[in-house]
Amino acid sequence: RPTAGVDPASAVRQWWLRAASISASRYFDPRLCGLNQPPAIWLLGGGAPRGETERTCAVPANRPILAPVANYSAPADGPRPTPPAARMDVTLDGRSLTPIRVTNSGPYVIASAVPGNPVEFESGERVVDDGWWVLIDPGLAPGRHRLDIRVSGASSRLWTLVVS
Repeated sequence: RPTAGVDPASAVRQWWLRAASISASRYFDPRLCGLNQPPAIWLLGGGAPRGETERTCAVPANRPILAPVANYSAPADGPRPTPPAARMDVTLDGRSLTPIRVTNSGPYVIASAVPGNPVEFESGERVVDDGWWVLIDPGLAPGRHRLDIRVSGASSRLWTLVVS
């Protein structure tokens, strides 16, 4: 759940900007999950290539973590995105987490998008977003942790987070 240390709307904008700044081949490479991470929060990727549902990521200890549960983005001049009405089950090491809804209805600009990015944004595009996210704040202690994200009607995602 959100705390005074992390502004969820700002973190979600950072998530979309980061995703647009990385090619899909690099974005889904588990060895590169630290690529283009901002200094104050760790942004876990969404989805997975080829229908894979398990991913592993090395994460720094005690840094807040943001992960997508069910989200949408759209061009600012198009129809507004709406997150699905779906059952969402999120657990961290077997303990239930409650997703938070974050809406960025004020348009923001994708400053730097690379060709072939996984969210299909273009540089200079104005976007809005809406969706459900899990925010782990103040972060995790060193060790292995399992983040399990299940949404009805969508592929589940199981993260193994190796925290050091």
